[in-house]
Amino acid sequence: MLLLLGAFVAGIITVFAPCVFALLPVIVGGSMTGNVKDKRRPVIIAASLAVSLIIFTLLLKFVTLFVDVPPQVYTYISGGIIVAIGLLMLFPNVYDWVIIQFNLQAWSQRTLSASGKGHGAVIGAIVTGAALGPVFSSCSPVYGYILASVLPVNFGEAFAYIVAYVIGLSAMLLLVGYLGQKIIRKVRWAANPRGWFQRIVAVLFIAVGVLIVTGWNTQFQVWIANHTPFNFDGLSAQLIPTNQKAAAHKQVGGVLNVAPYNAPELTGISTWINSKPLTIASLKGKVVLIDFWTYSCINCIRTQPYLKDLYAKYHSAGLEIIGVSAPEFSFEKNPDNVRAAVKADGLTYPIAMDNDLKTWAAYNNQYWPATYLIDKTGQVRRTNFGEGQYAEDEQAVRDLLAEDGGKVPAETMTTNPTPDENQITPETYLGYERAGNYVGSDDLTYGDHTYKASSLSDVNQWMLSGTWNEGTESLTAVKNSVLTYRVQAEDVYLVVGNNATGTIGVKLNGKPISETGMAGSDVTNSQVNVSQARLYSIVKSSSYQPDETVELTVPAGVALNTFTFG
Repeated sequence: MLLLLGAFVAGIITVFAPCVFALLPVIVGGSMTGNVKDKRRPVIIAASLAVSLIIFTLLLKFVTLFVDVPPQVYTYISGGIIVAIGLLMLFPNVYDWVIIQFNLQAWSQRTLSASGKGHGAVIGAIVTGAALGPVFSSCSPVYGYILASVLPVNFGEAFAYIVAYVIGLSAMLLLVGYLGQKIIRKVRWAANPRGWFQRIVAVLFIAVGVLIVTGWNTQFQVWIANHTPFNFDGLSAQLIPTNQKAAAHKQVGGVLNVAPYNAPELTGISTWINSKPLTIASLKGKVVLIDFWTYSCINCIRTQPYLKDLYAKYHSAGLEIIGVSAPEFSFEKNPDNVRAAVKADGLTYPIAMDNDLKTWAAYNNQYWPATYLIDKTGQVRRTNFGEGQYAEDEQAVRDLLAEDGGKVPAETMTTNPTPDENQITPETYLGYERAGNYVGSDDLTYGDHTYKASSLSDVNQWMLSGTWNEGTESLTAVKNSVLTYRVQAEDVYLVVGNNATGTIGVKLNGKPISETGMAGSDVTNSQVNVSQARLYSIVKSSSYQPDETVELTVPAGVALNTFTFG
C-alpha cells in the first residue's frame, strides 16, 4: 500500500523532473494548437500518453524477450512522430496541397493540419500523447524501481503500481495543458491557428523531436539537473520503500531481530545442486538459513567464507544452509554456469536455482545478498541484508540451536571485520538498459558502433574506443575494443557475460598491471584468460586507492556485463 501511494506521488512530481522540461513545449503546445476553445485536447493528450506509457512498458519488458528490438527504435519512432506533427503544423498549406493532388479528400476530415477541427483535432492529440509514452518511461527512479524489482516477480502488483504512477503523472500533465490553453485563450494573436505563434509552437515540436531522435535530450536533462537546486531523483528515491515484510517485523535490539512469522515455502526451484529437493516443511526441527545470492555478485562472494564457516561449525548440530541462486543476468540461469561457480567457490551446502524469482518474491526480497534465519518451528527470526553482521548471525544461529534444550558446539565465535568507510566506485552496469557513469565522446549506441577515445575528467567515469556491440544487458567487443575506467577502490572485479574464449589485456595507470604488483587473482602476465561467464578478479590492492585508471583491451566476442568494487 505504501508503494502504491508512493507511485502515485512519484507520478505527480515527475512533472518537475529534468527529463520532462524538454517535453513541456509539446505538452503545452499540443493542448493549444488548433482550436484553443476545444477543451478535449489536454484530456486526450494526457489519456493517450497514459495508455502509451503502459503499453510501451509492457512492450519493453515482454515483447523484447522474444524479438531483440533495440530500445532506441522506440525513441526514434517517438521523435519522428513529433517532428512530423511539427512539420504539418508549420506547413499546413503543403499538407492540404498533398491531399488535393492525391485525391485524398476522404482523409481531409481526419488531418493533423492546423485547422484543429473535428476528427483532426482528436487524432492529432492522440498521436501527440502516444508519441511521448516511450520518452516518459525513464523519467522517475520510482518507476524504474517498479520495472526492475517488482514487475519480474509479481505482474499484478507491479501493474497496479504502474497504473497509480500513470494516474498521478497524467493528472499533472492535464493541469499543465489546461493552464497553457487558458492563458492562450486570452491572447487573440496566439489563438490564430495559422498565425506566427502557432508556427513557433511547430518549431518547438520539431526541435524536441530532433532532441529525442539524436539522444541530445538526455544531455539536456543532465544539464538541467546540474544547474537547478531541485533534487528530483533524491526526492523520488525517498518514495521507494525498504523491504516491507522485514520492516513490518522489525524489533529493537537483539540478534533475533524480527517478530516470528511463518517462513515462506521454497517455490519455483528449477534445479538443485549438492542436494535432493528440500522444503521448509521437511526441515522443521532444524535451524535453516536461507541465503539469496547470485554467483557474479561480489558482495555475495564476500559473504561465502562466513557461510562456509557456519556450515562447517554447526551443520552437524542441526543447521542447514540453503543458497537460493536468484539470477540478475540471463547467463546466471544456466545450471552449468552455477555448478561451475559452486565448485570453484567450494560451496558444499544445498543450492536452489530460483530462475523465475518465485522464492525471491515469496520472501519479498530485494537484495543480494540477503539472509533469512528460520527456527526449528519454521518461523523467520532474523534477517540480514547486505554484507557484515557475521558475529550477530552466528550468535543468532547458536541461540536458535540452543532452543528447546538443543546442544551447541563450543566453537570460537566469528569477529566482525572493521568496515571500510572509504567511498568506492559504485557497481557499474555496462548493458544499455542500466548503463551508468559513461562519459565517452560518443553516446552509447545500441548495436554496433565505433567509438573514439576521449578523456576522463574525474573518478567513477568510463569510456570506450574501438568497435563495440551494445546489448540490453551486456557490452560485447567487436574490433580494437578498449574500455578505460577511472576508479576509487581497493579491488576491481569484472563480470564476463558469455562463455566466449579470449584474453583480456589489463593495464593500470598506463602500465601492464603485473608490473605494478596489483594484479587480481585471475590475472597472469597482465592478461585475463576468459572461458566462461563469471566474475573475474582484475585488480587486488593492499589498501584503498583513491584514483586508479584501469584499461582493458577486450578480444572480439567477449561480452562484459558489469564492474564491481571492493
